[in-house]
Amino acid sequence: MPHHYHSRETAEVAEFIDSFRQESVKSGVFDSAAADDFLTTAINQSAGVKVPQKLQAALDEADDKSASMLSRAIFDGAAVYEQAHGAPCPADVMQQAIHLAYATTNEARRKMGMTLDSATSEGHDALSLQPNRAVVAILAALTEAIPFAHYLPADINSNEAKLAIMTHQAGRDYGRYSAGGIMDGANSGDTYISSSREHKCEVETDAEGDPTGNITGKLTAIQDTDETCDPDAATVKLLRGRAIVYVDGMIVAKEVSSTGTGTSAVSGQVDIEGTTHQIGGTINPDNGAIALTAQPPLPASTHVLVESFIDYERAPELTPEIITAVDTFQLFAKPWRVTTHQTIDSRTQMANELGLDPYSEGVLGIQSQFANERHYEVLRKARRLAGRNQETFDFAWASQGDYKSRADVWRDFNAVVGAVSQRMALSTMNHGVTHLYVGENVAAQMQGLPADIWEPSGVVERPGIFRLGRLFGRYDVYYSPKVVLETANSAEVLCVGRATDVTRNPFVLGDAVPPTVIPLATNADLKSGAGFYARNFTSVNPHQPSSTGCALINVTNLF
Repeated sequence: MPHHYHSRETAEVAEFIDSFRQESVKSGVFDSAAADDFLTTAINQSAGVKVPQKLQAALDEADDKSASMLSRAIFDGAAVYEQAHGAPCPADVMQQAIHLAYATTNEARRKMGMTLDSATSEGHDALSLQPNRAVVAILAALTEAIPFAHYLPADINSNEAKLAIMTHQAGRDYGRYSAGGIMDGANSGDTYISSSREHKCEVETDAEGDPTGNITGKLTAIQDTDETCDPDAATVKLLRGRAIVYVDGMIVAKEVSSTGTGTSAVSGQVDIEGTTHQIGGTINPDNGAIALTAQPPLPASTHVLVESFIDYERAPELTPEIITAVDTFQLFAKPWRVTTHQTIDSRTQMANELGLDPYSEGVLGIQSQFANERHYEVLRKARRLAGRNQETFDFAWASQGDYKSRADVWRDFNAVVGAVSQRMALSTMNHGVTHLYVGENVAAQMQGLPADIWEPSGVVERPGIFRLGRLFGRYDVYYSPKVVLETANSAEVLCVGRATDVTRNPFVLGDAVPPTVIPLATNADLKSGAGFYARNFTSVNPHQPSSTGCALINVTNLF
């Protein structure tokens, strides 16, 4: 699915990364010299590509060696993301990685007013655990990114990010729209700009239900349905001589005169089952009133529709208008913190006997827990949102297994996921399903599907979340040991859609303070340790239509 970046900064990151990757690969491999040359040229503004401002700040504080490591981290991180998720790294994810690298600089530290583990070209901090935190921040952001989430950098000073949703709205009650009505997505396309108005007229009958020959109706400013106008709405001025009468969709009569004043005559005829009916009567171009007659009378079930066109020269005040509106939502970061401690005896014994550093291992465990906890948090929120868009897929293996293979049955799954995907596209006004999360039983069956509907990722099984492959050439499938429920004979498939831009995604993530490790002082008991701190938001999109990008498919009778 193509990505659209409405933020100028994100668009600049996308352009920079595309150019950087093209210039950094020589003969199919990364060329550090070419990458450094590109960065130098871009910084000097002679490459025609702008270096993102926050990356520029990180590079300005780095020496030549550290700058080269930053460029390599960007390239390697993007490559790891593509390998893990089967798609190029989106610009908003890369922008988030650059934002976290910027947060390790002295410039950002001054804005935050706090000392974090960091390094500069002058030397490392006395308490620094990771002398190259900018490199680590970039790699962590890209390798731990949630595949269906979009990222929005938060302001370091306020710990707040603002999400702006742009909508297009009707400026007045007109056509098929009410004032303020949304005109985006599936809501777009109803009558508004067009001057045409259509009304299905009433074929009048007497007390016995026999048609009298009179056919009446009125064209107004409000097209209440596709075929009827609201008779109580504002009157309109119509173009004289342009009215058309349709019977069962065929043109049978027209307004005969384009000059004059007052009512205008209508004339024509129609043949119905061998009987010729003469159509006459009038239409009033000054108020839209329709008064037709049919001789002999048309059958009561006849579909008679009149179309005419608003005369904006005579009624310029009716000209419709479309308003572009922006709704702004605030997203606030929340803190994450944890500590790890080791005694001096445990550190020395593990180092001497096992060659392990419990201090470093503790930090690695914290980072892994942080990334996994955040991913599962988003999945739990997705499962709650999916309650509004559910479908059941009856695998019916007990009966279908007699004449179908499991692959044949899974082919039928395409129709079910397609249905929830289309409903998702309508409700979000942006996108359908892009990612599927499954449990053990469904994962095992999908890995045995034939190549025409299944493309394996090549990722070896692991205990956490990982990408299994691509189903039907469209849906990226991930295994999750948690959140997605399975029983002995049924399973859930959690469907999530990644939007084409940040503001329309069901989940928006961002970091105000990057994941930071702060060494703790050694106490009198000779215990040492590290503190982990992060401040970010992991938010459901506060724009309700955009938050509906989740669905749940209940697969029954698997065995």
